[in-house]
Amino acid sequence: MKKMSCLLAACLVVFTLFGCGTTREQTFEDTGTPAAKNVQIRVVDVSNRTGEIFDVDVIGMLWTALNESLKKQGLLWVGDPSTTPLKMEAEIVEYQKGNFFLRYTLLPWGKTVLSVKCSIKDGDRLVATAEATRTISVTHDAMTLSAYRKIFSEVADDLIHDLTPKI
Repeated sequence: MKKMSCLLAACLVVFTLFGCGTTREQTFEDTGTPAAKNVQIRVVDVSNRTGEIFDVDVIGMLWTALNESLKKQGLLWVGDPSTTPLKMEAEIVEYQKGNFFLRYTLLPWGKTVLSVKCSIKDGDRLVATAEATRTISVTHDAMTLSAYRKIFSEVADDLIHDLTPKI
């Protein structure tokens, strides 16, 4: 009887660990035409709309991640005066830095969360908008002390992937 209750307790712990780490996983399909080859995008503004001040540079990390993601897709404006770039603006709507140790001890409180709204404009005309949210918890890339850095590149990649067919 004691072995059975130990086995049941172990199964309960395992199921709890894997059940608490939910995140929005996206499956990407080709839903539209890719952006035109001559489209170039420039990040002109990233703002923090959470109303909080963080101990990390959330604006700088998102700005860098967006530029890197645009560069990977060949959409980053590199300063060529012969092309007029589209302008990208992003707003950090929610951010929780998370904690590596709490992720394993007090599961719901240690997760890292980032939610961003993004828009692309041609002059004053709105061309496309997208929103992306990612969560890093126990079962999603949690074995890193710098999850708060990695989440910015994941959200930036999601945003660029969502925006590209709309341009």
